[in-house]
Amino acid sequence: MLTMRAIPEELTTLISDLETFLSDGLKGENLSKKAKERRETFIKRIKDVKLGFPQDFKDKSGDDSDDEEEVDSNNDGGSLQSERTDKDEETFEGAQQSPPVAAQDLTSVFKAGYLEKRRKDHSFFGTEWQKRWCALSHHIFYYYGSEKDKQQKGEFSISGYNVKMNNTLRRDSKKDCCFEISAPDKRVYQFCASSVKEAEEWVKEIDFVLRDMSGNIPEEEEDDQEMYDDVGPMADTAVSELIDEDIYEELPEDDLPTPVKLPPKVEPLSKPAPPVAVDKSTDYQNFYQGLWDCAGDQPDELSFKRGDAIYILSKEYQSFGWWVGEKNGYIGIVPKDYLMELYAL
Repeated sequence: MLTMRAIPEELTTLISDLETFLSDGLKGENLSKKAKERRETFIKRIKDVKLGFPQDFKDKSGDDSDDEEEVDSNNDGGSLQSERTDKDEETFEGAQQSPPVAAQDLTSVFKAGYLEKRRKDHSFFGTEWQKRWCALSHHIFYYYGSEKDKQQKGEFSISGYNVKMNNTLRRDSKKDCCFEISAPDKRVYQFCASSVKEAEEWVKEIDFVLRDMSGNIPEEEEDDQEMYDDVGPMADTAVSELIDEDIYEELPEDDLPTPVKLPPKVEPLSKPAPPVAVDKSTDYQNFYQGLWDCAGDQPDELSFKRGDAIYILSKEYQSFGWWVGEKNGYIGIVPKDYLMELYAL
C-alpha cells in the first residue's frame, strides 16, 4: 500500500500563514486589479494544496481553539493565527474593559494624535508596529484605528505606571521617537511618534497626569513682587515738589481751540440678531483634518500634525488663504490648503 509522505510542520505553518496573510492581511488594502487577481489565484492554489493533504492541515484551520492560539509574547515567529487583536490582548491579560466610546466623544483629553503601537505578538507576516489614533482622557489611555472610530480597540489606566523615552525599541530612523509606559508585573506598552518632539510631548503630558494623580505636582513660584505702601506717596511728593507752577502760560479764553462736535449718533433701524449657538458635536461640515504637519511661525497661528482634527470657527480670511480654527481648546489661524474635510457628507 502506497503511503503519502507527511509534510513538515514548518512548511504547513508557513502555508497557513501565507493563506491568512493573503485572505485577511491584504483584505483592506488598495490593490490594483492585476494584484487582486494574483491574490485570488494564490488563495485558490493554497486551498487546493490543503485539500490534497487533509491529514497535514486538519489542525491548521482558522477555527483553532483559544488554547491553540496562545503563544509566548516573546515569540516573533509564531503563526498568524496566533496573532490577537488589540482587544484580544487586553482580555487575555485580564485587564479591566471599559464600555465602548467613540473617539470624538472622549472628554478631558490631555493629548491625542496618531502613534505607532508595538504589538504584543507578531509573526513573520504580521506587522510589528501598527498605526493607532491614541488619546489620553482623564487617566485612561485609549487607542483606536482612526479618529473616526466609534469604539476603541483597547484602553488601559495609567495609574501605577511610569513613562519614559526608549531608543532601544527600533533600529531605524525612528529609534529616538519611541517611548514606553511600564509598571511592575503589568504589560509594557510601547509607542513610536512621528518625531522626537512629538514623543517628548506625549511623555510630558502622561507624566503630568501621573504626578497629578499622586499629588506631586510642584507649585509654581509666584512672580508677583512684594509691593510697599510707601512707594506711591513718596514718588508723588517728590514729583510735586519739582513742579513750578510759573512755567505754565495762561491763554485768553478767545484763543482756546473750539472743541469739535461729534456727529449725532444714528440708531440702526433694526438691531442685528444675536449669533445662533452651534453644537460642535453635530456640526460635521466644519470639522477638518490636517493633510500635512504645520508648525505655526507666528503666535496667532495654530500648529497641528497630519491627521489632527480641527474645528473651523470662521472663514472670513479665506481670500488670503487662511481660516480660523480650534484644536484641543487652542484657537488660531490655519492655512486652508493644509486641510481636508474630516467627514464625507
